[in-house]
Amino acid sequence: MLSFFPIAMAFFLFIYEYRNYRLLKKARFLYEKDGVKYYQIESEEDNAITIKSVLYGKNIVIVGKEDFRILAHEEGHLHQPYFIYYFLTISALAISYNILTIPFLLIIYKAMFLHYERAADLYAYYNFNVKYSSDQQRPNSRTERLKSWLFDTHPPDYIRTKEEYYEKKTSLIKLFLEDLLS
Repeated sequence: MLSFFPIAMAFFLFIYEYRNYRLLKKARFLYEKDGVKYYQIESEEDNAITIKSVLYGKNIVIVGKEDFRILAHEEGHLHQPYFIYYFLTISALAISYNILTIPFLLIIYKAMFLHYERAADLYAYYNFNVKYSSDQQRPNSRTERLKSWLFDTHPPDYIRTKEEYYEKKTSLIKLFLEDLLS
Protein backbone atom coordinates (compact mmCIF):
# COMPACT_ATOMS: atom_id res chain seq x y z
CA MET A 1 0.00 0.00 0.00
CA LEU A 2 2.60 2.55 1.02
CA SER A 3 4.60 1.70 -2.09
CA PHE A 4 2.26 4.15 -3.83
CA PHE A 5 3.42 6.99 -1.54
CA PRO A 6 6.45 8.12 -3.61
CA ILE A 7 4.34 8.20 -6.78
CA ALA A 8 1.54 10.16 -5.10
CA MET A 9 4.02 12.56 -3.49
CA ALA A 10 5.85 13.18 -6.76
CA PHE A 11 2.54 13.76 -8.55
CA PHE A 12 1.28 16.25 -5.93
CA LEU A 13 4.58 18.15 -5.87
CA PHE A 14 4.68 18.28 -9.65
CA ILE A 15 1.15 19.72 -9.83
CA TYR A 16 1.87 22.33 -7.13
CA GLU A 17 5.22 23.44 -8.55
CA TYR A 18 3.90 23.45 -12.12
CA ARG A 19 1.12 25.82 -11.01
CA ASN A 20 3.79 28.07 -9.46
CA TYR A 21 5.87 27.92 -12.63
CA ARG A 22 2.87 28.86 -14.80
CA LEU A 23 1.99 31.84 -12.59
CA LEU A 24 5.54 33.16 -12.52
CA LYS A 25 6.02 32.62 -16.25
CA LYS A 26 2.86 34.60 -17.00
CA ALA A 27 3.88 37.46 -14.68
CA ARG A 28 6.29 40.35 -15.21
CA PHE A 29 9.08 40.77 -12.62
CA LEU A 30 8.83 44.09 -10.74
CA TYR A 31 11.35 44.11 -7.89
CA GLU A 32 12.84 42.18 -4.99
CA LYS A 33 12.48 43.32 -1.38
CA ASP A 34 13.61 41.50 1.78
CA GLY A 35 14.15 38.24 -0.09
CA VAL A 36 10.68 38.31 -1.67
CA LYS A 37 10.30 38.68 -5.44
CA TYR A 38 7.34 40.72 -6.65
CA TYR A 39 5.70 40.06 -10.01
CA GLN A 40 2.66 41.50 -11.76
CA ILE A 41 -0.07 40.16 -14.02
CA GLU A 42 -2.32 42.62 -15.85
CA SER A 43 -5.96 42.43 -14.82
CA GLU A 44 -9.00 44.61 -14.25
CA GLU A 45 -9.49 43.15 -10.77
CA ASP A 46 -6.92 43.84 -8.05
CA ASN A 47 -5.66 40.87 -6.05
CA ALA A 48 -2.42 39.05 -5.24
CA ILE A 49 -1.13 35.52 -4.83
CA THR A 50 1.65 34.45 -2.47
CA ILE A 51 3.90 31.66 -3.70
CA LYS A 52 6.09 29.94 -1.13
CA SER A 53 7.99 27.27 -2.95
CA VAL A 54 11.03 25.10 -2.40
CA LEU A 55 11.92 25.59 -6.08
CA TYR A 56 10.99 29.26 -6.58
CA GLY A 57 11.37 30.77 -3.11
CA LYS A 58 9.07 33.45 -1.74
CA ASN A 59 7.13 35.42 -4.33
CA ILE A 60 4.11 37.67 -4.49
CA VAL A 61 2.26 37.91 -7.78
CA ILE A 62 0.27 41.15 -7.93
CA VAL A 63 -2.84 40.79 -10.07
CA GLY A 64 -3.96 44.17 -11.39
CA LYS A 65 -2.71 47.27 -9.58
CA GLU A 66 -0.44 47.21 -6.55
CA ASP A 67 -2.52 47.88 -3.43
CA PHE A 68 -1.07 48.32 0.07
CA ARG A 69 -4.10 46.64 1.68
CA ILE A 70 -3.75 43.54 -0.47
CA LEU A 71 0.02 43.39 0.04
CA ALA A 72 -0.44 43.64 3.84
CA HIS A 73 -2.61 40.50 3.67
CA GLU A 74 -0.10 38.72 1.42
CA GLU A 75 2.75 39.60 3.78
CA GLY A 76 0.82 37.70 6.43
CA HIS A 77 1.08 34.60 4.25
CA LEU A 78 4.86 35.02 4.06
CA HIS A 79 5.08 34.55 7.84
CA GLN A 80 3.10 31.30 7.79
CA PRO A 81 4.62 27.82 7.57
CA TYR A 82 4.85 26.03 4.24
CA PHE A 83 1.60 24.28 5.12
CA ILE A 84 0.92 23.11 1.57
CA TYR A 85 3.96 20.81 1.66
CA TYR A 86 2.81 19.31 4.97
CA PHE A 87 -0.64 18.81 3.54
CA LEU A 88 0.68 17.23 0.33
CA THR A 89 2.81 14.80 2.35
CA ILE A 90 -0.09 13.82 4.61
CA SER A 91 -2.36 13.47 1.58
CA ALA A 92 0.09 11.24 -0.27
CA LEU A 93 0.42 9.03 2.82
CA ALA A 94 -3.33 8.86 3.42
CA ILE A 95 -4.20 8.15 -0.21
CA SER A 96 -1.48 5.49 -0.34
CA TYR A 97 -3.10 3.84 2.64
CA ASN A 98 -6.72 4.16 1.45
CA ILE A 99 -8.16 6.13 -1.45
CA LEU A 100 -11.39 6.61 0.51
CA THR A 101 -9.58 9.21 2.65
CA ILE A 102 -9.95 11.80 -0.14
CA PRO A 103 -13.22 13.36 1.15
CA PHE A 104 -11.72 13.66 4.64
CA LEU A 105 -8.57 15.26 3.17
CA LEU A 106 -10.67 17.79 1.26
CA ILE A 107 -12.39 18.84 4.49
CA ILE A 108 -9.03 19.20 6.26
CA TYR A 109 -7.62 21.19 3.33
CA LYS A 110 -10.57 23.59 3.33
CA ALA A 111 -10.34 24.10 7.10
CA MET A 112 -6.57 24.73 6.89
CA PHE A 113 -7.02 27.14 3.99
CA LEU A 114 -9.69 29.16 5.82
CA HIS A 115 -7.53 29.22 8.97
CA TYR A 116 -4.47 30.56 7.13
CA GLU A 117 -6.49 33.11 5.16
CA ARG A 118 -7.97 34.47 8.37
CA ALA A 119 -4.50 34.48 9.97
CA ALA A 120 -3.27 36.63 7.06
CA ASP A 121 -6.23 38.99 7.54
CA LEU A 122 -5.43 39.24 11.26
CA TYR A 123 -1.75 39.90 10.45
CA ALA A 124 -2.75 42.76 8.14
CA TYR A 125 -5.11 44.16 10.76
CA TYR A 126 -2.80 43.98 13.78
CA ASN A 127 0.39 45.04 11.96
CA PHE A 128 -0.93 47.56 9.40
CA ASN A 129 -4.43 48.39 10.69
CA VAL A 130 -5.86 47.11 7.40
CA LYS A 131 -9.31 45.56 7.34
CA TYR A 132 -10.90 43.86 4.37
CA SER A 133 -13.58 45.96 2.70
CA SER A 134 -16.37 44.78 0.44
CA ASP A 135 -19.88 45.79 -0.58
CA GLN A 136 -21.06 42.19 -0.79
CA GLN A 137 -24.28 41.62 1.13
CA ARG A 138 -25.00 38.50 3.15
CA PRO A 139 -27.20 36.15 1.09
CA ASN A 140 -30.65 35.43 2.52
CA SER A 141 -30.50 31.77 1.54
CA ARG A 142 -28.64 29.35 3.81
CA THR A 143 -27.66 27.37 0.75
CA GLU A 144 -26.02 30.43 -0.81
CA ARG A 145 -24.21 31.19 2.46
CA LEU A 146 -22.96 27.60 2.68
CA LYS A 147 -21.75 27.77 -0.93
CA SER A 148 -19.83 30.97 -0.17
CA TRP A 149 -18.05 29.20 2.71
CA LEU A 150 -17.29 26.07 0.70
CA PHE A 151 -16.35 27.35 -2.73
CA ASP A 152 -14.35 30.50 -2.04
CA THR A 153 -10.68 30.50 -1.08
CA HIS A 154 -11.32 32.93 1.79
CA PRO A 155 -14.09 33.27 4.35
CA PRO A 156 -17.08 35.06 2.77
CA ASP A 157 -16.62 38.78 2.14
CA TYR A 158 -19.57 39.73 4.34
CA ILE A 159 -17.92 37.84 7.23
CA ARG A 160 -14.49 39.40 6.62
CA THR A 161 -15.96 42.90 7.03
CA LYS A 162 -17.43 42.21 10.50
CA GLU A 163 -15.66 43.58 13.60
CA GLU A 164 -16.04 40.20 15.31
CA TYR A 165 -13.93 38.55 12.57
CA TYR A 166 -10.88 40.57 13.70
CA GLU A 167 -11.13 39.50 17.34
CA LYS A 168 -8.51 36.78 17.85
CA LYS A 169 -10.63 34.99 20.45
CA THR A 170 -13.51 34.47 18.00
CA SER A 171 -13.14 31.17 16.17
CA LEU A 172 -13.99 30.65 12.52
CA ILE A 173 -16.19 27.73 13.51
CA LYS A 174 -18.29 30.07 15.66
CA LEU A 175 -18.59 32.57 12.79
CA PHE A 176 -19.49 29.75 10.39
CA LEU A 177 -22.19 28.30 12.66
CA GLU A 178 -23.67 31.71 13.48
CA ASP A 179 -23.80 32.53 9.79
CA LEU A 180 -25.55 29.30 8.82
CA LEU A 181 -27.92 29.04 11.77
CA SER A 182 -29.11 32.64 11.96
